[in-house]
Amino acid sequence: MKTNLGFFFSFITVFFWGISFIAIKIVVRVIPPITLGAVRFAISLFTLFVFTLLTSRGEKLPKAARKYSAIAGFWGITMYFIFENIGVHFTSPSQASLLISTVPIFTIAIADIYRKKRSSWKLYAMSFLSLVGVAIIILSNGFEFSSNILGDLLILLAAFSWGMYTLYINQLEEYDNLLATLEITKWGLIFLIPFSAVEMFIESPNVVRFLHPDILVWLLFLGVLCSGFGYVMWNYAIKSLGSRTSSNFIYLIPLVSIIADSLILKNMPSMGVYIGGTLVMIGVILGERFARVEEIKVPD
Repeated sequence: MKTNLGFFFSFITVFFWGISFIAIKIVVRVIPPITLGAVRFAISLFTLFVFTLLTSRGEKLPKAARKYSAIAGFWGITMYFIFENIGVHFTSPSQASLLISTVPIFTIAIADIYRKKRSSWKLYAMSFLSLVGVAIIILSNGFEFSSNILGDLLILLAAFSWGMYTLYINQLEEYDNLLATLEITKWGLIFLIPFSAVEMFIESPNVVRFLHPDILVWLLFLGVLCSGFGYVMWNYAIKSLGSRTSSNFIYLIPLVSIIADSLILKNMPSMGVYIGGTLVMIGVILGERFARVEEIKVPD
């Protein structure tokens, strides 16, 4: 029963995260991208806080965990969503979801630099294959530098930020997932607020438009389902299925995004996006398998 619920939560979370790229594309037309991140995680923080009150027994994270949570919040929420939200504003949700799939490449590279240890040539070969796919996706609309290419590059910076986040989230494995997620969300929001304040001062958007019913629905979707309960469900899936099994569901996110992009926004990806996306996914999936074999053979 627990395993079946883990599979169900994995599918639901991936479904939410796949559609989140479309939601961002819609909302960022009205709410500036950094402010969108701040509002989203304010909603998420409230959701997680209420959920924690209902389920926890008054436990608190030690100081060491709070330090890593603050750094993880900066990379995994503040920087990641600044780059992602601005990037999705300039590129398509389909391309964004495919490019964000390069996260494992950055994770491997950052980990190798951190531990001063080189991975196998097979892993680097798969990383190179994925990078070829990335180049094809970025250049699928022509060689001229445009806002679309700028958006793609920002999405890659978001993937790099998530790689940095992973480096620090590994330091929190021994602590309660929900409490750590709440702390990470809190710090991510705190770091977002100054950026949002500057953005609001510069752009002076019409705040009344923030309250449009369609925008509010998508905001609640992003804040409650994607960033609030989404993290709770994902944490449950990791515990019931294991991190290796649950991580395989991540590969379904681009598929959900491409389908949702075509149905909701009527965007049909070019052939270059399909070819490049295929290379990215092959490189990432095989690379992850090689990495797991390497971890088993040469444990740290």
